[in-house]
Formats: sequence, C-alpha cells, structure tokens
Amino acid sequence: MRLGLFLATLIGLAGASHISSAADTTWVAVSTLENGTSPYCAGGQFTGQQVSLGQADWQVDIKGNTLTFTSRATNRSFTLDLKALQPDGSGKVVGKDDKNREFYLTFDTGSGARPFLVTNSITPCRSVFTPKT
Repeated sequence: MRLGLFLATLIGLAGASHISSAADTTWVAVSTLENGTSPYCAGGQFTGQQVSLGQADWQVDIKGNTLTFTSRATNRSFTLDLKALQPDGSGKVVGKDDKNREFYLTFDTGSGARPFLVTNSITPCRSVFTPKT
C-alpha cells in the first residue's frame, strides 16, 4: 500500500514538473491599437506612458506563472503573475505600471504563444498583442 502511494505521488510530481516546464515560452508579439481612431488613444497611450503601439514589437516571456513583456523599442517592461488564469489558460490578470496604476491582460483559452488584450484602468484604449509570424 505504501509503495503504491509512493509511486503514485512520484509519478504525479514528475507529470507536474513536465507541465510547468512546457509552459515556459518566449515569443515576439506585435501590438496593435484596437481603437486607434479614438483621439485619446491615437497618441500611443499605454498604461499612462507614451509608448508607440502602432505595430510595435514586444518580447514576451513566460516562465512558470510569470509573464514579462518588454518593448523592443524602449526596453520598458511589465511583469505579471499568471496564477489568476483559469486551468484552461483563459482569464484576466492585473499588473501595475511604474506609476502604480492598474492595467489588465486578458487571455482566451490556450497556452504558449497566443494573442492577449491589454487594457488599463484610466483610458478606453485597447491593444491587442499578437504573436509575430
């Protein structure tokens, strides 16, 4: 009985470590301002900072439950905890910019390199980050 429980635990831990390492990934995403015709958003506002979002490239890194995305143009980076996502990979996570204002990343179901939506708490601006092909 103990041997069976030990083996089941060992197999479960081996499977869990495989899942976490499979989740680590890196890709380049292109940001596109979804509502670029809005006078407020057309200036490139992103979480309260002037960053050009028109076809801007971002490095996206997922390591474990942490996502970091970094502008290739300005080297500004933002890091978020992904633990709030559902088991299927969908959901919304909250981050804070350098002025302590909230912004949100929303994911559809999936894992690895996939599109995500970035919104913030102070503007109607919405940016879609799509894996670059």
